[in-house]
Amino acid sequence: MKYNVKRVELTAKEKALRDALPRAVKPKKAATLLLWQGERDNPRILMGQRAGRHDFMPDVYVFPGGRVDRGDSYVPYTGDLSPRTETVLEAANSPRQARAIVLAAVRETWEETGLMLGRSTKMSRNPRHESWQAFYDAGLTPDLNGIEVMGRATTPPRRHKRFDTWFFARECQDVNLDAVSDSRELLNVGWFTFDQIDNLPLHTATETMLRVMRDFLSQSRPPARVTYIRKQGKAFISDPFPNDSPLD
Repeated sequence: MKYNVKRVELTAKEKALRDALPRAVKPKKAATLLLWQGERDNPRILMGQRAGRHDFMPDVYVFPGGRVDRGDSYVPYTGDLSPRTETVLEAANSPRQARAIVLAAVRETWEETGLMLGRSTKMSRNPRHESWQAFYDAGLTPDLNGIEVMGRATTPPRRHKRFDTWFFARECQDVNLDAVSDSRELLNVGWFTFDQIDNLPLHTATETMLRVMRDFLSQSRPPARVTYIRKQGKAFISDPFPNDSPLD
């Protein structure tokens, strides 16, 4: 399914940083996790508001996520990615990179919302990474089970920060709704319905991925391909990825 993507209005600070660029910035790998509870047609989704001090997407509500760290490639983990998610991710990444991207989404969720997605088993070794150390100290190993890739979006050229971001979805019916908290990265962290989200300030990429999520949750099983949003020429486009994958 194709989605219309609105033009992004940059802040004055973002425009100044963009205009100072000597050349286009290479996108960095990033991951975002859409955690949801409740009914599939009216879920509660975990989001928070980026602080105004940020020089990239300030003040808007987003899902927890961020850049992939080197340590995400080496941290012990439990669970497995579904064959579908492996196939989609490995169409653009090595197997180790694919796992690291998903683990980055788990780590960023902890850093930004205080929610740990892990299994009660001690890691096989000390990860020696500040955030993963918190899992180790809590007797948890990050868990990949139930995380499905849902979409991909690349920041347009001529931005001072660019990301090749993978979006994932995970059902969290067994999570305490109150087990989340604000952080340095996200304020007003909470679980929001689609109706509530309609009244929040959002970035156009977030708006588009919410539409993708509605369609994702309406299907009995995840589609073989995911929505890939990027800029081509002067227009934003969305099409299936990988484009040579067989349909369901």
